[in-house]
Amino acid sequence: MVRFRRNIARVKGVGFIFWHARHEMYHALLGVAWAWLLREVWGEFQIKWLVLAIFGSFLPDVEHLIYFLTYGKRDAYTKKIKQFLKKGEWRMVTVFIESGHKQNTDLCYHNFYVIAFLLTATTVAFLFDWNSWVILFGAMVIHYIFDVLDDIFTLGYINPNWKRWGNGKKSSTKI
Repeated sequence: MVRFRRNIARVKGVGFIFWHARHEMYHALLGVAWAWLLREVWGEFQIKWLVLAIFGSFLPDVEHLIYFLTYGKRDAYTKKIKQFLKKGEWRMVTVFIESGHKQNTDLCYHNFYVIAFLLTATTVAFLFDWNSWVILFGAMVIHYIFDVLDDIFTLGYINPNWKRWGNGKKSSTKI
């Protein structure tokens, strides 16, 4: 009976994590919607396009992981996540990331310049009938636009990171 209760608690824990990580599921749903829209435009459907759209909708968030592992590993936000992970506090990590990721404004590619580049790349790919690139770049554009709108609705303003190039930190190298 004790073992059964532990298994139920684990399942509840996974449900808790999925609920608090629903932002990523919204990205996946937007990728599916993008694939569906393109199916309507092109008059055909391929499962690889659906998979590519979902992959493209998750791809911009890989930068959060790169930040965590490389150029942001000394940030207070990253250190707090590492503390939770060392203690095995998965629920706390999930809630902390959910509530704190909007304050993580040092990401290099979360800005309007990248959105403009990807939108241009999507348009060019569409003009040349490069369907896979249209799907990938378009899903990434939708991801970023969703994040901007999410900032407006959750914070009440556009996060300053969207208006700058790079990570906003001054280089310490002297010439």
